[in-house]
Amino acid sequence: MLRLDSIKQFVIDNKSQSHLCICNANLFDGSVNNGVYGFPHAGRHHTKSFWRAISSMYNLGANDLVFLYRTKGNRPGCQEINGPFKVHALNGFPAIYYDPSSPDLPLLINGETDCKVRFLFESFDAHVYSIADNYELIKKFEDKTIWGYRHPAVMNIGAARKKSVTSFTHKQTLALLGLFETFGADRQVLPAPIPLPNRVAYYNSLRNNQGDNRFILDDSFLIAAETRDEAYLYSYFLRGIKNPTSQLHDDLITQFSNINDAMLHPASGKSFDDLSMSALMEAVISPHLQDELDIVLFDAEDQCMLVLEFKDGTIDQQAILQTQKYMDLLSAILPGRQVFANIVGSGREPGAAVGQAFRDTIKLIKYERNSLSGLLSFTLLNDAIAQ
Repeated sequence: MLRLDSIKQFVIDNKSQSHLCICNANLFDGSVNNGVYGFPHAGRHHTKSFWRAISSMYNLGANDLVFLYRTKGNRPGCQEINGPFKVHALNGFPAIYYDPSSPDLPLLINGETDCKVRFLFESFDAHVYSIADNYELIKKFEDKTIWGYRHPAVMNIGAARKKSVTSFTHKQTLALLGLFETFGADRQVLPAPIPLPNRVAYYNSLRNNQGDNRFILDDSFLIAAETRDEAYLYSYFLRGIKNPTSQLHDDLITQFSNINDAMLHPASGKSFDDLSMSALMEAVISPHLQDELDIVLFDAEDQCMLVLEFKDGTIDQQAILQTQKYMDLLSAILPGRQVFANIVGSGREPGAAVGQAFRDTIKLIKYERNSLSGLLSFTLLNDAIAQ
């Protein structure tokens, strides 16, 4: 039995969540021994697939944990969750970057496609463990201790899929560490502390490459981007929510608190800030549906949830009805948990209205971009309740 008391305490003290990264078995050793994780995406810089690929990077917090799911192979630990690791932070921010063809550390799929979207991670000690009994993990999925996505062995992972990285809430992270303690196996000893100094030096060299096709994924990159893609909105929102030192943070927390606290507090005793501890992006509502939720925020106990649905255009009646169905389904799947929602768009179509049954649990929000500063602002749309 493993003892991970200090790591669990770190998670509690820092309100950490964690992120599960799908790692090709052939790339696993190179990734772990260097402290670099990367995954490919289709398309080019600023395309829709680009934003969908990097939005999961902006959900990384400086004190978050990382687990790697090692895909099918012949080594111990394959088709198992490996770790635990931690996001490597520099100057208070996760070391996340875009590198389409790295001269520093090529990570190739079938010798051709480089893993462009990357971050650095570090180890807690020299050992890499894995959860050696997948059935125990599946039991956590079945009793909804872990919720929001399918088991990685049955997920549809493709080169363009943002699902190469998905997330666990704070509470789910502690549950995973419990599985490591009870069912963990020691898989390898790292030859050197990670990330390797050369990898960190390469990351730092990108700071002056903003005009290049290799760059750090920081606040400045988001603010300068010219796009209305929904996944850009995910990136902007998550960067500010998950990183207290981001220049986006204070305005986002203030704006969404002003919109939501009067709805959240009377029913749950929670504030928006309480629900900004953990964020799941594109969470699977049910394994029986293709539908996914854009972003879901959770409190520390996973008892209160705020679903955020983002629209790059205006909010229409179909978007409202869809969100209402999601909330109704979540209440059936997760009885006893409180579910609220925000629908965010560039405005509201005439006649679009929230149903009477959801008037106290759904808020409609307008986003606008300041053409001078590049910053987004979020304001409550006047209530429109269907009769």
